[in-house]
Amino acid sequence: MEAVERIVGSGVALFWLDEHIGQPGVCTKLKQEFELNTTNLYSFSTVDQCRSFLKLVKNQKLFCIIQGKLAKIVVTDIDRYEQSLSPVVYIFCFDVSAYSEWGQNYDCILRGGIFDHEQDVLARLTHDLSQYAALKVQEYSLKRAACDEWAQNLARNAKRLRTDQCTLPFRTDPFSDKETDCTEADN
Repeated sequence: MEAVERIVGSGVALFWLDEHIGQPGVCTKLKQEFELNTTNLYSFSTVDQCRSFLKLVKNQKLFCIIQGKLAKIVVTDIDRYEQSLSPVVYIFCFDVSAYSEWGQNYDCILRGGIFDHEQDVLARLTHDLSQYAALKVQEYSLKRAACDEWAQNLARNAKRLRTDQCTLPFRTDPFSDKETDCTEADN
């Protein structure tokens, strides 16, 4: 999975900001589940670490899990992050009602959500990552089709130029030293 994720998920930055995330025994099952879904999870225990990371990350889709009590400090920074990439924030807290009204003011939270159960955060994040990967499949398929069409047009133009206007000999086989006159080219 790691090799696939490097290719597909390279445009994704996933981080978890929580004062206790690095401590043994804290959210152990959830951390193990994350390891099954991604290898690109960054964890931070301070807002300053998170802000430093945000300054370094460019042109990547952000998925952020944030401890409730740190959310009001750092969400404004995330909300200002490249809006064209639509960052997604998941608030993980003990009391959803304490953040619900405030969270309505931030699109990044509306895209993610506010959760008080580990499995709910994991399920929603996994679903959102899946949706993002599916979107990228569509995007890459369109780019591939455009590149295929361009390559075919270039090949037709090269053949036309060789047969109609070329006066120099060329090699039809890159592994052979044999040269062919332009007028003989059929491929």
